[in-house]
Amino acid sequence: MKSILKIVKATFLGGIIFLVPLVVLLIVLEKGYGIVQKTTLPLVSALPKVSVLGLALQELVGLLIIILICLVAGLLARTAAAEKVVQKLEDGILSFVPGYSFMKSMNENILGLESKDDLKVILVPTDAGLQFAFLIEPVSDDKFTVFIPDAPNPWSGSVVFVDKKDITEIDITQKQALACIRKLGYGSEELLKNKL
Repeated sequence: MKSILKIVKATFLGGIIFLVPLVVLLIVLEKGYGIVQKTTLPLVSALPKVSVLGLALQELVGLLIIILICLVAGLLARTAAAEKVVQKLEDGILSFVPGYSFMKSMNENILGLESKDDLKVILVPTDAGLQFAFLIEPVSDDKFTVFIPDAPNPWSGSVVFVDKKDITEIDITQKQALACIRKLGYGSEELLKNKL
């Protein structure tokens, strides 16, 4: 019974963590759309009242402006200055948000973005056997900090310190490991074939 409650709790928390960024994004887009509509009203009020695919001309212009702003922001985000600002924010403020780095890396993987911060997937021994883990950083020459995610919710888990000799390196991507964890291990036969 406890294991069922743990799975329900982990799934519920995983759902919340998945939905929160989407809700925030929707709120930001809605507020931005409202601002853009107010600024485009004087521009399009002189134009004829035309509807394209059920959207009034003002709404269409507003959507195009938001798309343009997002494209320009995406281009700016690729500049060295923007990357430096984001890095300072992450190092100074966002690093204090629990799990931010891991969530960022996971979201980049889910979206299919290339990340230089992909965590190395390893296997570590536990009381029940080998378990997927992510290599975080070395503590010393023979000890490493690793994160062992829970299933089916890889957003929660344990931070442990493991001897180098207990780490089994496997050649799979972070995205593949996360997918296997979320599916409660389904697909692990194919994923780990000839790797153990």
